[in-house]
Amino acid sequence: MSYRKYHIILIITLFPVFVNSQTRTIDSLRKKLWVTKDESNRLGILLSLCDEYQSLNRDTLYAYAIEARDLAAVQKNKRQVSLSALALANAYMQWGWVDSALAFIEPQIPLNSITDPSTRDIYFKLTRQKAMCLGSKSDFEKALAIFFPLLGEAEKYKDTLNMGGIMNTVGSIAIARGEPEEALKWIQKAITFSAAGSKYNPVLAAVYVNAANAYDRIGKTDSAFYYIQRAMPICRKLENLNYLATALRVQTSVMTKKGKLDEAEASLKEMINIRNLTSGGGFFVDDNLQLADFYANTGQLDKAIAFCRKQLQTGNVYDTAAKESATFTNDPKMRLAYFQALSKYYKQAGMYPEYQETLEQLIAAKDSFYEANSAQAIADAEAKYEVQKKENTILQQKYGLQRKNFFMYGSLGLLAVALLTAYFIFRDYRRRQQLKMELALAEEKRNAANAVKAAEENERVRIAADLHDNLGAYAASLSSNVNYIQLSGADSASNNAFREIKNNSTAIISELNDTIWVLKKEALSLTAISDRLKVFVSRIHKSYPDINIEVIESIGKDHQLPSSQAFHLYRILQEAVNNSLKHSKGKNVIVNIIADNNWEVTVTDDGIGIDYLQSLSAGNGLTNMKERSKEAGWNISWKKAGSGGTVMKVSPTTN
Repeated sequence: MSYRKYHIILIITLFPVFVNSQTRTIDSLRKKLWVTKDESNRLGILLSLCDEYQSLNRDTLYAYAIEARDLAAVQKNKRQVSLSALALANAYMQWGWVDSALAFIEPQIPLNSITDPSTRDIYFKLTRQKAMCLGSKSDFEKALAIFFPLLGEAEKYKDTLNMGGIMNTVGSIAIARGEPEEALKWIQKAITFSAAGSKYNPVLAAVYVNAANAYDRIGKTDSAFYYIQRAMPICRKLENLNYLATALRVQTSVMTKKGKLDEAEASLKEMINIRNLTSGGGFFVDDNLQLADFYANTGQLDKAIAFCRKQLQTGNVYDTAAKESATFTNDPKMRLAYFQALSKYYKQAGMYPEYQETLEQLIAAKDSFYEANSAQAIADAEAKYEVQKKENTILQQKYGLQRKNFFMYGSLGLLAVALLTAYFIFRDYRRRQQLKMELALAEEKRNAANAVKAAEENERVRIAADLHDNLGAYAASLSSNVNYIQLSGADSASNNAFREIKNNSTAIISELNDTIWVLKKEALSLTAISDRLKVFVSRIHKSYPDINIEVIESIGKDHQLPSSQAFHLYRILQEAVNNSLKHSKGKNVIVNIIADNNWEVTVTDDGIGIDYLQSLSAGNGLTNMKERSKEAGWNISWKKAGSGGTVMKVSPTTN
C-alpha cells in the first residue's frame, strides 16, 4: 500500500476522534467502514458517507471523497466514478471552491443520460448541483436557465421528489434576490408536490425552512413561526446538520421578533455549535461575535459584555503577567476582535471608565498584532540583507532620542482624549435629561387626554342611565295611562287632541329608546345601525301598508362609528325615509348600506322625483340632515334616480 494511501487512512482514522457523534447515521456508517476490508464494499460505504456531506466536518468529507475517487478509479464502475466526482465537488463546495466543484461536475453530466433509468438519478443530482454552484456565485440567471428545463424534465418523468426540490431551490434563489413574495409562490408549489412520508422529508424540511425565512423577511412573524415549528422536528429527525443550523438561524430571528429572547438565544447557541462541527471551528470567532451582537441588540448588554470578557479569558496562559492581566486569549487577531466588540458595548451601556480602559487595551492589542507582523518582516529582512544591521541600530538610537518627545506628545494627546470624553459624557447626560423631560410631558398629555376621555365616557353613561331611569319611566307611564282614558261624547277637536297626545307619547318613547341605544355604546357598527333602522322601518310601515320599504346590506367590512356619528347617521336615515314615505308619492323606498374599504348609504324612492324636496326646503328636516352631515364630516346629496324617483346619498368626506 502506498504512502499516500496510508496517509489518507490515518486522516480518516483520526477524524472521528474530533467529530464523533456527529449524527447517528454517520457514526453507524463509520463503524461499518472501520471493519470493512473488501474495497468494493468500502467504496459503497464511503459514497454513503459522502451523501451526508451537509452533516460531515468539511475536512473529513474531503478525506472520504478523495479515497472514494481513488477506489472508483481502480474499480472502473462508471456510476461510482460519477458519484465520487459529485462527492468531491460537494467537498469543494463546503470550502467555497466553486470553480473546482464545477470542474468535477461538468464532465460527468454528458456521461449520464436522462433517458436511461439507471443513470437518470445521477443526471438530476449532477445537473442540479451545477446550478447550485452557479447560484452560490450569484449567477442567478445561469442557474435558473438550468433549473427551469430541469423542472420540465422532472415533470416529464413524473418525478415529484425532484419537482418539489427544484421548485424549492427556485424559491431560495428568489429569496437571495430579495423577492420573498415571489419565493413563496414557488415554495407553496413545492409543498403541494411533496407528500407526507419519509421519502419527502428532505424536501419538506428545506421547504418549511424557506417558507419561514420568506415570511420572516416580509414581516409576517406568525406565519414564519408556524412554518419553523413544522420544520424543526423534521430537520432533527433527518439529522441533516446544515438544514438544522439554517432552521435554527431562522428560528433565532423569529423568536427575537416574538420577544422570546431565551429561546432565540438557545437557538443561536445551538446553531453555532453545529457550525463548529461541520466547519471545524473555522468560524468560531465570527459566530461568537454574532452571539454577542444578539445579546446587545436584544437589550442584554450585560450578557454581551460578560460573554466577550469570558472569551478573552479563554486560552493557554504562559506567564504570570498574563494571569494578572486576566487577558488569556493568545491570538492577537482574536483579541482585537473581542476588544473592539467590548469597547462598543461599554460605550453603548454608558460605562465610560470601562470604555476608556478597553480602548487602551485595544490599542495595546493592535500594537501587539502589528509588532508581531513587523518582527516577522524584520527577521526575514535580516536573513536576506545582513548589511542593514547597522542601519537598524542607528534607527533604534534615533528612536531612543525621540522617546521624550513621544511621551510629551502622548501625554498631550491623552489629555485631549480625556477632555473630549468628558465633553461627550456631559453632552450625552444633558441629552438624556432633555429626553426624560420630553417623555414626562408626553406622558402627562396622554394622562390628561385619557382623563378627559374617561370623564366623557362616564358622563355619557350617566346621561343614558338618567334618561332611562327618569324620563323613560315618566314617558312609559304617560303612554300607559293615556290608553286608559275614554272620551265618550267628546267633540272632534277633543278627540283629535287626545289622539295627538297618544301619538306623541309613543313617539317620545321611541325617540328616547333610540337616544339611549346610542348613548349606551362607545362605538356602533354599520351592521348595528342597519339593524336599528330595520326596527324603525318595521314600526313605521304600519302607517304606510301600501308602500314597500326595504333595508339592503352589502357590508364586506363592518366599519365602527363613534356614538355621536352613529346617532347622526341614524337620524339622517330616519328623516330620509320619512320624507320619501310622506312626500315622494312612490311605491318603493329602498335603503342600501354599502361598505368595504369605504362606505356609503343611499335612500332611493320611485316617486315623483327630486322636485318634491323644494316643498321641504322651508322646514327643518333637510337643514337638520345637512347640519348633521357637516358635523360628522360627511357628504350628503340628493339627485334624480334613474327610474324618475329620488336618491339621497351620504358618505364620508375622506375614508
